[in-house]
Amino acid sequence: MWMNQLFQILFYLFCFTIPLNQFINVRVLIATLIVSFFVKSHQSYDHLRKSWDIVIYILVLVIGLAYSDDLALGFRIIETSFSFLALPIIVNKIQYLEEFSAEKSFRIFCYGLFVACMICLINATIQFMSNGDLQSFFFYELTGIINFHPTYLAYYIIFAITYYLYVVYYDSRKFERVSGILLASFLFLMLLLTGGKTTFVCLLLVFSFFILKFLVERRTSQMTYSILLILSMLSCLFIVNHLEGDFRYSALSDSWERMILWESAFKAVPNVLFGVGTGDYRAELNNYYLTHQLTQFAIENLNSHNQIIQLLFSNGILGVLSFIFLLLRPLYLAVKSQNMLFVLVFFPFIIYGITEVFLGRYQGVVFFVWLHEIFVVSLRAEKLKIVEQISISTAK
Repeated sequence: MWMNQLFQILFYLFCFTIPLNQFINVRVLIATLIVSFFVKSHQSYDHLRKSWDIVIYILVLVIGLAYSDDLALGFRIIETSFSFLALPIIVNKIQYLEEFSAEKSFRIFCYGLFVACMICLINATIQFMSNGDLQSFFFYELTGIINFHPTYLAYYIIFAITYYLYVVYYDSRKFERVSGILLASFLFLMLLLTGGKTTFVCLLLVFSFFILKFLVERRTSQMTYSILLILSMLSCLFIVNHLEGDFRYSALSDSWERMILWESAFKAVPNVLFGVGTGDYRAELNNYYLTHQLTQFAIENLNSHNQIIQLLFSNGILGVLSFIFLLLRPLYLAVKSQNMLFVLVFFPFIIYGITEVFLGRYQGVVFFVWLHEIFVVSLRAEKLKIVEQISISTAK
């Protein structure tokens, strides 16, 4: 049916545009959601059961509007979280149209990321040739052409590097291994230009996993090539860290500032159970900044730069608990099914949440929910397949 084909095309176009352009991606997401309502499924509302943790999180945000004075900001936050409402419906529908492949979604996303990185690199080269300024290759100057925050692009790159390292380590097909090495190497270069210390820590965790696997498992030449690639990347990380003071990498060394932001949010929260409300976090936090000689923070409208502290401040303990459900559920399912790829690409959100409010920006929300839904659907499908096989074996 042509509607089903259109739905699949839109979904994979959505995956492709996540790292490319927020403006286009939002509109593709809306179009995909609309078309999904015309796609028949024998379990049309199954997403409500599968995505119960997402439902709880959205309910907490909506309840927070009830005691917010700034409803306009509150509704903008709900709008930013639109992916939480749309993607459970879309992913639930797409899995019934064909044999659902998380790998295919990942690959298409990585292709979009490669295109985005090439656009940034080509634009930076043109800018450098015109002004001779090396800063054209770093951070905001590098990613400004696609209107992307460098921190979020860096995390997208970490995901892609992790995926390709997994392919290189385990995939027996020569073409996949060679292409994985080339793409991982290129993306690692881009990470050095966009990433800060948090993203480097996330990547170190990924490297540690593969190194430990290599030390305890029976080794093959394929695994050896993977470890050589990882050790090369690891050496580059230490070199970059050593040269940090000579370049603008030091611009991201703002741990002292983040400590003040965390402390401010803790001290400013008036109600630990409910917080200040979904829409009032900015006004309340800015008021604290102004009364405690932190005027510059108020001028820049800085949030707490910690996902858990931010939710505690805006929605109280209820918000924190809802976030913990969101974060730990896919990790629990991945560990339970022994799917280490899913653990590797989802676990860094815990590290990321320490220094960023990634659910406060569309680029963070859409990536988190996209991975969350693909993981939950895929892992549940694996579980049902195993149960079905056991039932068949028992019947025989």
